[in-house]
Amino acid sequence: MSTYEIVPIAPEKLDAMRAKGEDEFGNPWKPYPAGGWEPLRCCLNESVPGEAVALICYTPWTEPSPWMEAGPVFVHAERCAGYLTRDRYPENMGRGKCMFNTFDADGNRAYEHITFVSPGDAYEDTLAELLGRPEVAFVHVRSVEAGCLAFEAHPAR
Repeated sequence: MSTYEIVPIAPEKLDAMRAKGEDEFGNPWKPYPAGGWEPLRCCLNESVPGEAVALICYTPWTEPSPWMEAGPVFVHAERCAGYLTRDRYPENMGRGKCMFNTFDADGNRAYEHITFVSPGDAYEDTLAELLGRPEVAFVHVRSVEAGCLAFEAHPAR
């Protein structure tokens, strides 16, 4: 049994953006054919060449925060099945150089627990260990190279 839950972008949040025709920050929703390399934050897979994707600005924060980071992420242009194995670290996402950006229960950055991982490291074990610490309420897994959010993780409920 996993000790954490992987949290991709909520399908309902993306549905609202699609219906509005723009992302949360007013950028137009512009589908285009995927090149086959895009990391999709809706289902935590890489795109298939030619499928319709969109590049949007996204933040996982649901309330104002001085820690709020927003940035570009790729998603399917239309609703997909999403990420169904939330108790498992994604095989196709967050496997390069990553920053495990830790936060406490009040939503403040837990600086002393921020951890960097690289290919060959035990991503799953590191994430489980961080989320097992009482000072860490959730983690934003971010690409070190691109700086963008891969996904959020919480302790298993």
